[in-house]
Amino acid sequence: MIELLSEEKIKSDDYSRIRWEFYDIWNKLFANKIQIDKVVFRKFGKFWFLGDFISKLPPLNNLWFIPKFNGIVLNSDVILRSNQLWMARAWEYPWALLNSHISPNTRILDVGSGHSLFPLYLAQKSSNVDSVDTDERQMKILCPALADILKLKVNYFVDDAVNLSAKDNTYDYVFCISVIEHLEEEMENGIPINRHTNKLDRRAIREFIRVVKPGGKVILTLDYASKDISLRSFDFDYAKDLIEEFSANLLKPLDNLDEIQFTTETENEMRKLWSEFFPYDPAYPPGAALGIILTKR
Repeated sequence: MIELLSEEKIKSDDYSRIRWEFYDIWNKLFANKIQIDKVVFRKFGKFWFLGDFISKLPPLNNLWFIPKFNGIVLNSDVILRSNQLWMARAWEYPWALLNSHISPNTRILDVGSGHSLFPLYLAQKSSNVDSVDTDERQMKILCPALADILKLKVNYFVDDAVNLSAKDNTYDYVFCISVIEHLEEEMENGIPINRHTNKLDRRAIREFIRVVKPGGKVILTLDYASKDISLRSFDFDYAKDLIEEFSANLLKPLDNLDEIQFTTETENEMRKLWSEFFPYDPAYPPGAALGIILTKR
Protein backbone atom coordinates (compact mmCIF):
# COMPACT_ATOMS: atom_id res chain seq x y z
CA MET A 1 0.00 0.00 0.00
CA ILE A 2 1.30 3.44 -0.94
CA GLU A 3 -0.37 6.73 -0.21
CA LEU A 4 0.58 10.38 -0.61
CA LEU A 5 -0.35 12.98 1.98
CA SER A 6 -3.55 14.73 0.96
CA GLU A 7 -5.53 17.74 2.12
CA GLU A 8 -8.72 15.66 2.00
CA LYS A 9 -7.42 13.17 4.57
CA ILE A 10 -5.93 15.87 6.80
CA LYS A 11 -9.35 17.51 7.08
CA SER A 12 -11.30 14.31 7.74
CA ASP A 13 -12.97 13.61 11.08
CA ASP A 14 -10.87 10.50 11.81
CA TYR A 15 -7.60 12.34 11.28
CA SER A 16 -8.79 15.26 13.40
CA ARG A 17 -9.84 12.92 16.21
CA ILE A 18 -6.42 11.26 16.39
CA ARG A 19 -4.66 14.62 16.29
CA TRP A 20 -6.67 15.76 19.30
CA GLU A 21 -5.72 12.57 21.10
CA PHE A 22 -2.08 13.45 20.54
CA TYR A 23 -2.72 16.99 21.75
CA ASP A 24 -4.17 15.48 24.92
CA ILE A 25 -0.85 13.67 25.55
CA TRP A 26 1.04 16.89 24.77
CA ASN A 27 -1.10 18.88 27.22
CA LYS A 28 -0.43 16.36 30.00
CA LEU A 29 3.30 16.78 29.47
CA PHE A 30 2.87 20.56 29.39
CA ALA A 31 1.17 20.38 32.77
CA ASN A 32 4.30 18.63 34.09
CA LYS A 33 6.94 21.01 32.70
CA ILE A 34 8.60 21.46 36.09
CA GLN A 35 9.03 17.72 36.50
CA ILE A 36 10.46 17.40 32.97
CA ASP A 37 12.95 20.20 33.63
CA LYS A 38 14.09 18.56 36.85
CA VAL A 39 14.83 15.31 35.02
CA VAL A 40 16.58 17.11 32.16
CA PHE A 41 18.66 19.28 34.47
CA ARG A 42 19.76 16.42 36.73
CA LYS A 43 20.58 14.03 33.89
CA PHE A 44 21.63 16.18 30.93
CA GLY A 45 23.28 19.22 32.52
CA LYS A 46 26.99 19.82 32.11
CA PHE A 47 27.55 18.36 35.58
CA TRP A 48 24.67 15.93 35.47
CA PHE A 49 26.63 13.39 37.51
CA LEU A 50 26.17 15.60 40.59
CA GLY A 51 22.46 14.83 40.37
CA ASP A 52 20.08 16.37 42.91
CA PHE A 53 22.75 18.67 44.37
CA ILE A 54 22.95 20.63 41.10
CA SER A 55 19.17 20.78 40.66
CA LYS A 56 18.81 22.48 44.07
CA LEU A 57 21.17 25.36 43.25
CA PRO A 58 19.63 28.84 42.78
CA PRO A 59 18.39 29.52 39.22
CA LEU A 60 21.13 32.03 38.39
CA ASN A 61 23.81 29.49 39.22
CA ASN A 62 22.09 27.01 36.94
CA LEU A 63 23.23 29.09 33.99
CA TRP A 64 26.63 27.47 34.43
CA PHE A 65 25.15 24.06 33.86
CA ILE A 66 22.64 24.51 31.04
CA PRO A 67 21.56 21.02 29.88
CA LYS A 68 22.36 20.13 26.30
CA PHE A 69 21.59 17.16 24.10
CA ASN A 70 23.76 16.61 21.02
CA GLY A 71 24.94 20.20 21.37
CA ILE A 72 21.43 21.67 21.52
CA VAL A 73 20.00 23.30 24.64
CA LEU A 74 17.50 20.90 26.18
CA ASN A 75 14.57 21.85 28.39
CA SER A 76 10.83 21.24 28.62
CA ASP A 77 10.08 24.00 26.10
CA VAL A 78 12.35 22.38 23.50
CA ILE A 79 10.86 18.94 24.15
CA LEU A 80 7.29 20.21 23.90
CA ARG A 81 8.00 22.30 20.81
CA SER A 82 9.57 19.34 19.00
CA ASN A 83 6.47 17.28 19.80
CA GLN A 84 3.94 19.61 18.27
CA LEU A 85 2.25 18.14 15.20
CA TRP A 86 4.48 20.02 12.82
CA MET A 87 4.00 19.71 9.10
CA ALA A 88 3.57 16.17 7.77
CA ARG A 89 3.37 14.59 11.23
CA ALA A 90 -0.28 15.70 11.44
CA TRP A 91 -0.94 13.31 8.54
CA GLU A 92 1.65 10.62 9.30
CA TYR A 93 0.51 9.73 12.81
CA PRO A 94 -3.21 9.34 11.97
CA TRP A 95 -2.40 7.58 8.68
CA ALA A 96 -0.21 4.99 10.41
CA LEU A 97 -2.76 4.37 13.16
CA LEU A 98 -5.80 4.19 10.90
CA ASN A 99 -4.00 1.53 8.86
CA SER A 100 -3.35 -0.65 11.88
CA HIS A 101 -5.54 -2.59 14.29
CA ILE A 102 -3.94 -2.43 17.71
CA SER A 103 -5.27 -4.41 20.65
CA PRO A 104 -3.92 -4.72 24.22
CA ASN A 105 -1.85 -7.79 23.27
CA THR A 106 -0.43 -6.47 19.99
CA ARG A 107 3.37 -6.61 19.88
CA ILE A 108 4.72 -3.36 18.48
CA LEU A 109 8.14 -2.00 17.55
CA ASP A 110 8.56 1.73 16.92
CA VAL A 111 11.89 2.47 15.22
CA GLY A 112 13.66 5.81 15.56
CA SER A 113 11.15 7.32 17.94
CA GLY A 114 13.50 9.52 19.94
CA HIS A 115 11.43 11.35 22.58
CA SER A 116 8.39 11.63 20.29
CA LEU A 117 4.80 11.14 21.40
CA PHE A 118 4.17 8.25 19.02
CA PRO A 119 5.24 5.30 21.26
CA LEU A 120 3.43 6.98 24.17
CA TYR A 121 0.23 7.01 22.13
CA LEU A 122 0.77 3.36 21.18
CA ALA A 123 1.22 2.47 24.85
CA GLN A 124 -2.33 3.67 25.50
CA LYS A 125 -3.54 0.94 23.14
CA SER A 126 -1.11 -1.93 23.79
CA SER A 127 0.90 -3.18 26.75
CA ASN A 128 3.66 -4.53 24.45
CA VAL A 129 5.37 -1.49 22.93
CA ASP A 130 9.12 -1.51 22.27
CA SER A 131 10.76 1.70 21.10
CA VAL A 132 14.33 1.91 19.78
CA ASP A 133 16.75 4.66 18.87
CA THR A 134 20.52 5.08 18.91
CA ASP A 135 21.17 7.57 21.73
CA GLU A 136 21.73 5.88 25.08
CA ARG A 137 20.94 8.77 27.42
CA GLN A 138 17.78 9.66 25.55
CA MET A 139 16.44 6.11 25.51
CA LYS A 140 17.51 5.20 29.05
CA ILE A 141 16.74 8.50 30.82
CA LEU A 142 14.61 11.06 29.00
CA CYS A 143 12.10 8.82 27.23
CA PRO A 144 11.34 6.62 30.28
CA ALA A 145 10.89 9.79 32.35
CA LEU A 146 8.24 11.09 29.94
CA ALA A 147 6.47 7.71 30.02
CA ASP A 148 6.56 7.72 33.83
CA ILE A 149 5.00 11.18 33.96
CA LEU A 150 2.12 9.89 31.84
CA LYS A 151 1.97 6.58 33.75
CA LEU A 152 2.45 4.63 30.53
CA LYS A 153 4.61 1.59 29.84
CA VAL A 154 7.02 1.70 26.91
CA ASN A 155 10.10 -0.53 26.70
CA TYR A 156 12.84 1.82 25.48
CA PHE A 157 16.01 0.29 24.06
CA VAL A 158 19.19 1.45 22.37
CA ASP A 159 19.30 -0.20 18.96
CA ASP A 160 20.19 0.40 15.33
CA ALA A 161 17.54 0.40 12.59
CA VAL A 162 19.89 -1.32 10.14
CA ASN A 163 20.90 -4.06 12.59
CA LEU A 164 18.02 -4.71 14.98
CA SER A 165 18.67 -6.99 17.94
CA ALA A 166 15.13 -8.44 17.88
CA LYS A 167 14.66 -12.00 16.73
CA ASP A 168 12.90 -12.96 13.51
CA ASN A 169 9.09 -12.92 13.50
CA THR A 170 8.74 -11.03 16.78
CA TYR A 171 6.28 -8.19 16.13
CA ASP A 172 2.75 -7.74 14.80
CA TYR A 173 3.59 -4.19 13.70
CA VAL A 174 6.79 -2.31 13.00
CA PHE A 175 6.31 1.45 12.75
CA CYS A 176 8.96 3.77 11.37
CA ILE A 177 7.65 7.33 11.15
CA SER A 178 9.73 9.81 9.16
CA VAL A 179 13.06 8.19 10.02
CA ILE A 180 14.64 6.46 7.03
CA GLU A 181 15.27 9.73 5.16
CA HIS A 182 17.63 10.66 8.03
CA LEU A 183 19.76 7.51 8.06
CA GLU A 184 22.53 9.00 5.92
CA GLU A 185 21.73 12.66 6.43
CA GLU A 186 24.58 15.16 6.18
CA MET A 187 24.80 18.93 6.52
CA GLU A 188 26.27 20.84 3.62
CA ASN A 189 26.45 24.65 3.85
CA GLY A 190 23.80 24.49 6.53
CA ILE A 191 21.43 22.44 4.33
CA PRO A 192 20.45 18.83 5.19
CA ILE A 193 21.12 16.46 2.31
CA ASN A 194 20.97 12.71 1.78
CA ARG A 195 22.87 11.09 -1.06
CA HIS A 196 21.81 7.56 0.00
CA THR A 197 25.39 6.45 -0.67
CA ASN A 198 25.08 3.16 1.18
CA LYS A 199 21.30 2.79 0.79
CA LEU A 200 20.85 2.26 4.50
CA ASP A 201 17.13 2.80 4.04
CA ARG A 202 16.93 -0.52 2.14
CA ARG A 203 18.93 -2.32 4.84
CA ALA A 204 16.63 -0.94 7.52
CA ILE A 205 13.48 -1.99 5.67
CA ARG A 206 14.85 -5.52 5.26
CA GLU A 207 15.40 -5.58 9.03
CA PHE A 208 11.81 -4.42 9.66
CA ILE A 209 10.49 -7.22 7.46
CA ARG A 210 12.75 -9.73 9.22
CA VAL A 211 11.44 -8.94 12.72
CA VAL A 212 7.74 -8.64 11.82
CA LYS A 213 5.61 -11.79 11.99
CA PRO A 214 4.22 -13.42 8.84
CA GLY A 215 1.08 -11.48 8.02
CA GLY A 216 2.20 -8.55 10.17
CA LYS A 217 2.68 -5.03 8.85
CA VAL A 218 5.62 -2.70 8.43
CA ILE A 219 4.22 0.84 8.35
CA LEU A 220 6.64 3.47 7.03
CA THR A 221 6.32 7.16 6.38
CA LEU A 222 8.99 9.32 4.83
CA ASP A 223 9.57 12.94 3.85
CA TYR A 224 8.74 13.37 0.18
CA ALA A 225 9.41 16.25 -2.22
CA SER A 226 11.13 17.14 -5.46
CA LYS A 227 14.90 17.66 -5.58
CA ASP A 228 14.58 21.41 -6.06
CA ILE A 229 12.60 21.65 -2.81
CA SER A 230 14.55 19.32 -0.51
CA LEU A 231 17.85 17.46 -0.90
CA ARG A 232 17.15 15.28 2.13
CA SER A 233 13.62 14.09 1.30
CA PHE A 234 12.91 11.16 -1.00
CA ASP A 235 12.14 12.28 -4.52
CA PHE A 236 9.92 10.41 -6.97
CA ASP A 237 12.70 8.53 -8.77
CA TYR A 238 14.32 7.28 -5.56
CA ALA A 239 10.98 6.38 -3.97
CA LYS A 240 9.91 4.53 -7.12
CA ASP A 241 13.13 2.51 -7.12
CA LEU A 242 12.67 1.63 -3.44
CA ILE A 243 9.03 0.63 -3.92
CA GLU A 244 9.92 -1.59 -6.86
CA GLU A 245 12.61 -3.33 -4.80
CA PHE A 246 10.04 -4.25 -2.14
CA SER A 247 7.09 -4.76 -4.48
CA ALA A 248 6.64 -8.39 -3.37
CA ASN A 249 6.01 -7.16 0.17
CA LEU A 250 3.58 -4.36 -0.64
CA LEU A 251 0.27 -4.83 1.16
CA LYS A 252 -1.57 -3.47 -1.87
CA PRO A 253 0.27 -2.81 -5.13
CA LEU A 254 -0.17 0.58 -6.78
CA ASP A 255 -1.09 0.08 -10.43
CA ASN A 256 0.38 3.37 -11.58
CA LEU A 257 3.29 4.82 -9.59
CA ASP A 258 2.95 8.06 -11.53
CA GLU A 259 0.02 8.78 -9.22
CA ILE A 260 2.50 9.69 -6.51
CA GLN A 261 4.54 12.12 -8.59
CA PHE A 262 5.46 15.26 -6.62
CA THR A 263 4.20 17.89 -9.04
CA THR A 264 3.81 21.66 -8.98
CA GLU A 265 0.18 21.04 -8.03
CA THR A 266 1.34 18.92 -5.06
CA GLU A 267 3.73 21.66 -3.96
CA ASN A 268 1.00 24.30 -4.14
CA GLU A 269 -1.42 22.06 -2.21
CA MET A 270 1.17 21.51 0.53
CA ARG A 271 2.02 25.20 0.79
CA LYS A 272 -1.67 26.09 1.10
CA LEU A 273 -2.35 23.29 3.56
CA TRP A 274 0.47 24.12 5.97
CA SER A 275 -0.12 27.88 5.87
CA GLU A 276 -3.83 27.48 6.63
CA PHE A 277 -3.94 24.63 9.13
CA PHE A 278 -0.59 24.03 10.84
CA PRO A 279 2.46 25.83 12.27
CA TYR A 280 4.19 27.12 9.17
CA ASP A 281 7.46 28.79 8.31
CA PRO A 282 7.34 30.21 4.75
CA ALA A 283 11.06 29.51 4.45
CA TYR A 284 10.51 25.81 5.16
CA PRO A 285 10.23 23.67 2.01
CA PRO A 286 6.57 22.75 1.37
CA GLY A 287 7.24 19.02 1.16
CA ALA A 288 4.76 16.20 1.65
CA ALA A 289 4.84 12.74 3.21
CA LEU A 290 4.59 9.33 1.63
CA GLY A 291 3.21 6.30 3.43
CA ILE A 292 4.18 2.73 2.54
CA ILE A 293 2.80 -0.47 4.09
CA LEU A 294 4.66 -3.75 3.67
CA THR A 295 3.86 -7.22 4.94
CA LYS A 296 5.65 -10.53 5.30
CA ARG A 297 4.01 -13.16 3.10
